[in-house]
Amino acid sequence: MGRRKSYILVAILVILISMEVAIVLGQGNGNNNGNGNSGSGNGNGNGNNNSNGSESGNGNGNGNGNGGGNGNGNGNGNGNNNGGGNGNGNGNGNGNGNVNNNGNGNGNGNGNGNGNGNGNGNGNGDGNGNGNGNGNGNGNGNAAAANKYDMKKAVEGTGQQRALCKSKGACYNMTLTCPAQCPERKPKKNKKNKGCFINCNSKCEAVCKYRKPKCDGYGSLCYDPRFVGGDGVMFYFHGAKGSDFAVVSDNNLQINAHFIGSRPTGRTRDYTWVQALSVMFDSHTLVLAAKRVAHWDDKVDSLTVTYDGQIITIPSDGEAEWRSNGIEREVIVERTDDTNTVKVSVAGLLEMDVKVTPIKEKENKVHNYQLPISNDAFAHLETQFKFFDLSDLVEGVLGKTFRPGYVSPVKKGVPMPMMGGEDKYQTPSLYSPVCRVCLFHRQSALAAAM
Repeated sequence: MGRRKSYILVAILVILISMEVAIVLGQGNGNNNGNGNSGSGNGNGNGNNNSNGSESGNGNGNGNGNGGGNGNGNGNGNGNNNGGGNGNGNGNGNGNGNVNNNGNGNGNGNGNGNGNGNGNGNGNGDGNGNGNGNGNGNGNGNAAAANKYDMKKAVEGTGQQRALCKSKGACYNMTLTCPAQCPERKPKKNKKNKGCFINCNSKCEAVCKYRKPKCDGYGSLCYDPRFVGGDGVMFYFHGAKGSDFAVVSDNNLQINAHFIGSRPTGRTRDYTWVQALSVMFDSHTLVLAAKRVAHWDDKVDSLTVTYDGQIITIPSDGEAEWRSNGIEREVIVERTDDTNTVKVSVAGLLEMDVKVTPIKEKENKVHNYQLPISNDAFAHLETQFKFFDLSDLVEGVLGKTFRPGYVSPVKKGVPMPMMGGEDKYQTPSLYSPVCRVCLFHRQSALAAAM
């Protein structure tokens, strides 16, 4: 009886050792969870997509392969953007082999935050399973939530301003203090100094920045005219002098640009610059324009701002800002320099930094513009936009570059990559939301107030 029990125990031990060997042979290594079983491979991949605004999303890709000579792998990736964007992606992979099986899964997630995430999962059979997952995504901050905070009492002795974050997310209820190098959000004694930028969206920080447009930054429109899209790709757009074009056109927002320019003898196209911008939303129109001046003077304000046809005056002291009155969305126009530079905020829609600048003699010669600058400084606008609520089908010369998954058609690797579409984006006037592909429909004042 005792001998029989010994045989049984030995048999069980042999079985356990065999199972262990099988498992060892089937083991695999994977990044972000990869498991392999004898004759089958499983791969799991996790991808994160991060955006420049407040939103972030996660993408997951799963790939499974089953042995026996045939393996099939399916991968699914989902990305969610907390700033108001959602992304979903699906990937399928199939693998066939003789005791070797491969499963590949790819997932792409696109959301209103213009974030793309890719997750790849691979499973390889033959007794070994390897799973790899990679996910990368870049967003442009299109769906960034409003940067909300309440100001608190400044730090005694240093005057460093403090803010209590009210934006939903990781920063909520967090107190941020401006650095000693830029203690104020709005430098009052010298507006050319860096201001304190409080970010209660994704970064939870207060940092020093110059308060003017960055012509090499995302969403910029500068020079003759040169754009940097929401995808980070730089391109030029010819337009035509005296004409107007839709820069952005969406369901709830339209931005038109008025072009000025000159055509030297022998040239087939105009040199052009943006002289004015019209921002249309709800039932309102905000216009920023550079005055025509014969001789440029940095100390003279050459920027005009009108709201619903009325010229507005922006104070140069105190908070140095103008605010709209009414129950609708708030509009703020703030001086960010003593003259010719402002920051515009339209609640829930956009922020824009705008600067008026001339064509100077050196620039005229370097680019061979051949402009008659002796009696016209060709004052124009340099602008950088930040959008908060664009749809996935947004249109416009600049607007379409903020679409999720947008791929620029311009030729890369050349000094001046050109974007066409003048016929699609031309509007009858600076104030008209009508073009071949425009989406915006102006609300009545009554409807906007409801």
